[in-house]
Amino acid sequence: MKPAGFLCNIDNLGRILIPAPIRKTFEINGGDTFEVFTDEDGIMLKKYSPVCIFCGSADNITSFKGKMVCEKCIKKLSALAED
Repeated sequence: MKPAGFLCNIDNLGRILIPAPIRKTFEINGGDTFEVFTDEDGIMLKKYSPVCIFCGSADNITSFKGKMVCEKCIKKLSALAED
């Protein structure tokens, strides 16, 4: 990771303001969801993008029993069920 050149404060409610140039660059809008990752060096925020649990595709994703599955994998699973 490289420094972005911005310092951000956390308010009394624990919120962090992401500077406008960063929001614009990464197409971040109000209401977007983020994943939080931690390790011994710090915290990383990543804009959440659902992907298929089987193939990792982000195309035509549907939630099935709380898991994200793409249309292609649904068709493959359906074909297995018919056999």
